[in-house]
This record gives sequence, C-alpha cells and structure tokens, in this order.
Amino acid sequence: MSSQLPSNWITQHCPAPTPGSNRALDLACGTGRHSFWLATQGWDVTAIDRDLSRTDTDTGSTITWQEADLEAGHWPLGDQQFDLIVVVNYLYRPLFDDLRNATRSGGTLIYQTFMVGNEIYGRPRSPDFLLHENELNALFADWQITAYQQGPVTDPETGKPASVRQAIVAHKP
Repeated sequence: MSSQLPSNWITQHCPAPTPGSNRALDLACGTGRHSFWLATQGWDVTAIDRDLSRTDTDTGSTITWQEADLEAGHWPLGDQQFDLIVVVNYLYRPLFDDLRNATRSGGTLIYQTFMVGNEIYGRPRSPDFLLHENELNALFADWQITAYQQGPVTDPETGKPASVRQAIVAHKP
C-alpha cells in the first residue's frame, strides 16, 4: 500500500460509487496512492502504469493492476468503459481521445497535472509535459465541468508557491 496521501483535488471531488456505477480507472497510477484510496471508498479500481515495480500489488486489495506502456501507440484497455477516471501528474496528449471514449456516459473525469509556468519550480519543465493555459477546460468544453482551477499551488508547510497546476472535474454527457 502506498504511503503517499492522495491528492486533495481527488479526495474533495471524487463522487461516491453507486451499485452498477463503480468502475474506476487510475491512469498512470505510479505508486498506487489514488488506486488504494479509491478502493477504500468502494470503487472497483483498474490501475495502469508502465512500471508497477514501485507499487505493492500484493496487498490483498481488490485492485486490478495492469502494466502497460500508455505511450506505445495503442490504447491498452480496449473498449472498456469506466464510471470514474483519475489522472494525476501525467500528461500524454494523444490519450485524450481515449480518455473521452473510456469514460462512460454520465461518468466523471478528474484530471490534475502541471501546466506552463511550473518550469521555474522544477520538473516537469518540457512543454510536452505541461498543459497550456485553459487546455483542459477547452478539451472538455462539451462536458459538464463542475470544478476547474489553474495557477500556482502553495506548499502548505512553507506557505510559498511550489508548482503550477491545472485541474478539472468533468462529467460526460
């Protein structure tokens, strides 16, 4: 189980699962911090990452772990659809159409990652891995957006800006 806490953006905006609508995808799950948290909330979680060696996949949890290179040129989840998709600290623009298709009608996408301006605080610095201003808002403008933020994020311990991020909660019509 991951010792890292889940993102506040995820915990604040995650809907509760309902019977028949409880399939969640943690895309680019890393150590699994969101996967484990979602599972404790009652979600049936599929967690995918190109390298699961940093994740304790033998915890006895009900999470389905899948190791796959998301940037290999094909969507590794086929035609599976999810009621909730969570993406944190990951950006690979060619996957946006796949994310839209993998979100079930009425489902929720919660996305949070770095944006332009973050390069002064550290990694990532490459524009390939930084969202442009209002990029998520534009990409999901045809969905119901219930929360959106962008700009500097303050470190709660120091009280100083620590990164520049963009985040969205969008519901597929």
